[in-house]
Amino acid sequence: MERVDEPACVLCGVATSETPGFESHGVCGQCGYHHAISAWARIRLLTDAGSFRESHASTTSVDPLSFPDGGVYRRQLREAFRRTALREAAITGVCQIRGRPLMLIVLDFGFLGGSMGVVVGERVAQAFEDAARRKLPVVSVCSSSGMRVQEGLLALTQMAKTTAAAERHQRAGLAHIGVLSNPCTGAAFGSFANRADVLIGEPGALMGFASLRDLERNGDAALESDAHTAESHLANGLIDQVMGRQRQRDLLSSLIDLTSPSTRVEITRRLEPFVRHSSREISPWHEVELARHSQRPSAIDYIGRMTTSWVELRGDRSGEDDAGILAGLADLGGEAVIVIGQQGETASDGAVADGPVSDGRAAVVRPAGLRKAMRALRLAEKFALPVVTLVDTSGVEATRAAEDAGLGSALAATLALMSRVETPLLAVIIGEGGSSGALALSVADRVLMLEHAIFSIAAPEDVALALHGDASKVDEVTEGLRLTARDARDLGVVDLVVREPKEGAHADPEAAASLLRTAIVQELGALSSQRPSKLVKRRYDRYRRTRVYQNFFRVSLGRNIGDFRRGVVDRLRGLVPSRLRRSTAEYEDPGIPFD
Repeated sequence: MERVDEPACVLCGVATSETPGFESHGVCGQCGYHHAISAWARIRLLTDAGSFRESHASTTSVDPLSFPDGGVYRRQLREAFRRTALREAAITGVCQIRGRPLMLIVLDFGFLGGSMGVVVGERVAQAFEDAARRKLPVVSVCSSSGMRVQEGLLALTQMAKTTAAAERHQRAGLAHIGVLSNPCTGAAFGSFANRADVLIGEPGALMGFASLRDLERNGDAALESDAHTAESHLANGLIDQVMGRQRQRDLLSSLIDLTSPSTRVEITRRLEPFVRHSSREISPWHEVELARHSQRPSAIDYIGRMTTSWVELRGDRSGEDDAGILAGLADLGGEAVIVIGQQGETASDGAVADGPVSDGRAAVVRPAGLRKAMRALRLAEKFALPVVTLVDTSGVEATRAAEDAGLGSALAATLALMSRVETPLLAVIIGEGGSSGALALSVADRVLMLEHAIFSIAAPEDVALALHGDASKVDEVTEGLRLTARDARDLGVVDLVVREPKEGAHADPEAAASLLRTAIVQELGALSSQRPSKLVKRRYDRYRRTRVYQNFFRVSLGRNIGDFRRGVVDRLRGLVPSRLRRSTAEYEDPGIPFD
């Protein structure tokens, strides 16, 4: 009797019958390799049982150019149909995931490599158009390689057609979530697939516009083993997640929930604007030390304690992913929000930031991080989601690399977008608010500040060095900088100071997060009732009024009055017995200073 070899994993060689998960998901339980699965298997994995209804099935492939190959192309189409039971490489239809309706697009590599031809392009475009008309989100799953050369220019133009259809769907404010399987290259990757709001790659999936063969032909023969993979794309900020098939359904369900219209938070009670624990005064320099405390909760600590269903967005989609900026979707108090946080990370290569130095705890701001933040802001505006920024930075990274990457341009663009984005913006200074790096994410409708956070134009050490030639004289300049939460509130830069646990947020992170969460929820509740256009106008007015200046006459008059008062005080001092005299400083009026 002839022996039949048992199917084995193509990567590690272990028999598939010995690996759990292969039968259900096509994933090797030994090495985790994701084998190719059919479009219908993919549909069964992702959708609610019995919910998928195929659309546009009558659109079938032909030979539009009567390609002169002796009928080979037509035979290939017939063979692909016989082998896969598909009429084309694309299947589209309406379905449900955890009860949420959506349009599903699946490209099957088993049908002529999932290549894009006229019919694939037409099915994909019609799916996006139908989804826009029915106000449905789209989930696209692509396993594709190139385009149908036998269909010539007609196949090439499908890239433009599908991208335009995806863009129209985007402008309707509807979500598009993309899953990139192995392989995903060529026309689909370079068109509608990369227009997704959130991109998920399967582990080890080959992806990129050019094929490996093209890269090797053009001189990239010595590619690393992880080059052109989902993992390398994640590291370069080109996709958001690398997620195995076993967890994709849960992730898609969360994303669909978070990007769908959400329930608005009801306003409960108003917080006291500022609660002092005791009459003990804390010096400004001690506030700086508390803000820089090594155990002070960071952005990711607050996100983990205040939110649920956190889905991180990675990268700027331009080739970088700055770990100093976190961005993602989350549920906060029953409402979907976009959270952007500055996460502690030291400047690279000995870089010096333009704000308070944090011994490596606070983040530094780089162009790629700002571009990631802007991407998150645009998604928030598209889905009408409020934005919460958690500010904790020592400033921007002052390096040649940052300048060459467009630091000034990124700062200006972020400030401009924050000022005009039509969705509620809430900024929270949670630690160090260092100069322009902090301001970039603090332009908001409401600005909150934790009790022991700081917000400054420059590091006290830098100011002391500039004014006194000695960085150790920080005590002398810190008070003048007016960088404490109380100062920021008195100056009108901050709206609400949120109290911390008695010894500071580092002493009880859970309590600190609870207090902050309460403040954020009620502030979002107040903002959510306002029209976006009115928010933008008020935001502009808020910063337009942020000024303290006087004309020359008022400055001169103020100084003369101050001189007169001091002269009167000096004369009175000579008439009052020494035991009754007070310190002259109690009567001094410095006049109206220049600003």
